Amino acid sequence: MPGERPSHRLLYIDNLRWSAISMVVVMHAAVTYSPFGAWYYREHPELGIGAKIGFAAYQSFQHAVAMGLLFGLAGFFSAGVIARNGVRHFVRERLQRLGLPLLLYVTLIGPLTEYFVAGSWRSDPPRTFIQDWWLHFRSGELLDGSGPLWFCLVLLLFSAVYAVLCQVRPIQFAPRDPPSAAAVLGYAALIAIVTFVVGAAFPNATTVLNVDVHDFPQYPFMYAAGIAAWKGDWFRQIPSRVGRRWWWSGLWIGGALWIILIATGGAMRGDVSSYGGGWHWQAAGIDAWRSFTCVALSLGAIILYRDRLDGQGPIARFLTRNAFGVYVLHAPILVAITRLLHLLPASIAVKFAAASLGGILASFLVVGFVARRTPGLRAVL
Repeated sequence: MPGERPSHRLLYIDNLRWSAISMVVVMHAAVTYSPFGAWYYREHPELGIGAKIGFAAYQSFQHAVAMGLLFGLAGFFSAGVIARNGVRHFVRERLQRLGLPLLLYVTLIGPLTEYFVAGSWRSDPPRTFIQDWWLHFRSGELLDGSGPLWFCLVLLLFSAVYAVLCQVRPIQFAPRDPPSAAAVLGYAALIAIVTFVVGAAFPNATTVLNVDVHDFPQYPFMYAAGIAAWKGDWFRQIPSRVGRRWWWSGLWIGGALWIILIATGGAMRGDVSSYGGGWHWQAAGIDAWRSFTCVALSLGAIILYRDRLDGQGPIARFLTRNAFGVYVLHAPILVAITRLLHLLPASIAVKFAAASLGGILASFLVVGFVARRTPGLRAVL
């Protein structure tokens, strides 16, 4: 009936989630071999200008879209869970679904990855794992060791705030027309302005509890957009042609703007400091580009998957079941693969492709056939 929430599972959203999480693995493989970003293990190879531009383009687009999209989907599902099961169930579910994996990662998976797999905990004189673990625990450094699970930490914060708001004003499913193109662009502009102000106010800030200060403003806006999309039933109502328009705008207009910013802002001379914050036109430009690209490609991807990938066979169902586990466990698996590939006499392009495909495949297999069949881990993953 019109105005009723559909009861069936949105398979296209499931497919989009495991696709986005797979691309997170690819992103970390890219950081391993590129000059950009931070990760547990990096090779720092000598790269030509073409390879540098290729990595920069891919990582810029991935960085602009992936986490914002995941926060948007998280907001969409959060609204649905509270509407169906209430605030108390939502809080318990979030604590179990997000809090337990975060605790497991900070206290065990992350330290094991750094000490044994990546070898990034180096002490002089050498210490045992337990000694190093206790040293990091006493100093509070374990709190900064959330790795990729900073996402769970931030999502827990958003979930808590949203739960309180829903106690004050219960959520209602109220279908209404999707926002116009002008409203979407205005929202992207608002994200860009807030992001620029934060970057200008804290130009030297890097991370707090492993969360990038300059990137942070995008996330609550996308989470709120996901909530609004659920309440208004926008994903079902947005016409296919509108979704395609946003998709191609994100690619072509976003691509053209990125080229202009990189070509004119000093990046080709190796000067990238002005893009990261402060009162610089480059920072304003990259913030505007990132916000527009995130909103446009997120909308486009959602409608593209709705129209083309709203179904699942055995493989897609397997990927859906294990996607979150891959997010939690892919770090040590990918690092182990890239350290093995270091011994291979192959080009960086070959290693990057092998690490990306191998990291995705191995992570899903380990999670699906080992981790989620291990007593105690299934409830966490």
